[in-house]
Amino acid sequence: MASRCQCCSAIETIQHLFIDSPTADTVWRHFADIIHITLRPREGFQYRFQAWRFSGQFVSTGHIRTIIPLLILWFIWTARNDAKHRDIAMEPRRIIWRVYHTISLLHTGRLFRHIHWRGDMDIAPIFGVIITTPSHPPPTLVFWRTPPVGSYKINTDGCVKDRESDSTLAIHCITKGGGPWHIQATIRHIRHLLALDSDTITHIYREGNQVADLLASEGWDRRCYHEYSSQDLPRRHRSLVQIDRFGLPTVRGL
Repeated sequence: MASRCQCCSAIETIQHLFIDSPTADTVWRHFADIIHITLRPREGFQYRFQAWRFSGQFVSTGHIRTIIPLLILWFIWTARNDAKHRDIAMEPRRIIWRVYHTISLLHTGRLFRHIHWRGDMDIAPIFGVIITTPSHPPPTLVFWRTPPVGSYKINTDGCVKDRESDSTLAIHCITKGGGPWHIQATIRHIRHLLALDSDTITHIYREGNQVADLLASEGWDRRCYHEYSSQDLPRRHRSLVQIDRFGLPTVRGL
C-alpha cells in the first residue's frame, strides 16, 4: 500500500517528496530566489541539479551552489522521518533554518573556503557568513649581491620545481638544527665542512637567484648531464647573468 505524503494528502513518491510537494516546493523556491535560479514545475531530479550546477560561472565541487541542493534533500528527508515517526510537523521553515544553520557550521569549521563562494560573495552574509579576501604581501625588490673582496659566492638550487620552501627548510636544519633523524649525520658533516673555512650558508628567493634556478629547472627537464661554457650559454641565461652583474633588481610577488 502506497504511503501518504507527510505534508499533504498526495501519494508519497520520490519525485513528490523531494521536488513537487508543497513543503519541498517552498524550500526550493526560498533558496532559488537567493541564488536567482528559475525553477520549472515538476522538473526531474537530474534537471534540478543541472540547473543549480550550471547556474554560475565559477561553480565547482564544493561550491555553495552544489551544497545547497544536497542540504535541501537531506533535511527534507529528515523532516519527513520526523513527521512519520516522531509526529513532528513537516514545516518548510524548519527545513530552511537547518540549511542555514548547517552552512554556518561548515563555514565556522573551515570546511568552506574562499573558492566555494566564488561568484556569490554577495549572498554569503545572508547565511551569516563573513568572507574576508585573502591578503597578499606587497611586491618586493630582490637583489643578487656580489660577495665581499676576497670571498666567493656559490649559487645553488635543488632540481625540484616549485619547492622553494624545501630550500628554506634545509638551510634551517643546517644553521638552526632539527630535521629527520636519518639525515642528522649528513647535517653534522655539512656543519663540519662549513666550519673549516668559516663558510656561511644563506637562503635567497628564486627571484634573486634566477640563473641557478633556471639551470636547475633545465636539469630537471633534461634528466642528463649538460655543461655550458661562457661561449655557448643560451641568450636567456646570459641575460640573467648580466642582470646579476649589474646589480639590477627583480620583483617578487607580482
